[in-house]
Amino acid sequence: THGLHNYPAMFIPQLARRILLNCSQTGDTICDIFCGSGTALVESRLLGRNACGIELNPLAVLIAKVKTTPIKPEILQKTFLSLLSEIKDYKPKSDELPKFLNIDFWFKENVVYELAKIKKCINNLKNKDIKDFLMVPFSETVRYASNTRNGEFKLYRIPQEKLKDHNPDVISIFKKRVDNNIARMQEFYNDVDNKTRVTIIQGDSTKEYDIEDESIDCILTSPPYGDSRTTVAYGQFSRLSLQWLDLIRDGELQLDSQLIGGRADQKIENNLNSKSLTKSLKLIEQEDPKRAKEVLAFYIDLNKAMIQAHRILKKNKYFCVVIGNRTVKKVKL
Repeated sequence: THGLHNYPAMFIPQLARRILLNCSQTGDTICDIFCGSGTALVESRLLGRNACGIELNPLAVLIAKVKTTPIKPEILQKTFLSLLSEIKDYKPKSDELPKFLNIDFWFKENVVYELAKIKKCINNLKNKDIKDFLMVPFSETVRYASNTRNGEFKLYRIPQEKLKDHNPDVISIFKKRVDNNIARMQEFYNDVDNKTRVTIIQGDSTKEYDIEDESIDCILTSPPYGDSRTTVAYGQFSRLSLQWLDLIRDGELQLDSQLIGGRADQKIENNLNSKSLTKSLKLIEQEDPKRAKEVLAFYIDLNKAMIQAHRILKKNKYFCVVIGNRTVKKVKL
């Protein structure tokens, strides 16, 4: 189920699997403190490990939940066929058409109408797991049918001269995504260890969350590379889907500022006690004092997250962090 929905900077499944095999045992409980769309959680369940994930982005939480929840593919197929005939006949009332901020800028009128039909029919379903499962390809359909340039995580509108030729077939896009996702669920359904369980907490990894002290056998995580406003734009990528899925209100659109390193302090002084970081910050500050403060904000938040993670990890167990270098103002971090 790794390919159910695109997401920025996804963890490589093979790497997660290799680390889990080397650093944990069958029956262990694994935690990913920055679980994103759930790669490590999927691999944990496939390898007979219980999994726990923490993630602030509501879209990522939904994707991770769906990726890690086995549903019998025959039931999905039957529900989907029934749903398609309902979508075909459904005519949304005017009050069922969403009216969120800048919807006319990002979507053509006919696309809004077609998306509203699909959303309403999915919401009519009784089974929560199946409803969530179908909302994931709906989210992908929102992205592909929008006026945004596909292939980019940041929000850029298709140039005006190309917009007139942009006429997405919304139902066909949705059908293709659902068919693809049911096929992937078939593989997961066959291979998942049903004795395992998964818990996903929508929350802030830098603050105390509801996991007992020293209850986790292995932490495996790939943290963000920096504040998402200036590196990987998780918030921008998710925004249109979050609005269509009613997972965020217009007043909460600044998701990037809530994520790790999203709010910079006015001071460059810090008590992180890292000589290399202090040296790097001074070099960046010479070029751009504001960027130095943004970089520091990320490390302060990362440090808070590490302290919380250390609290939940059992003694003498592995804490695996997958990282990569980042360059800011020609300074390699």
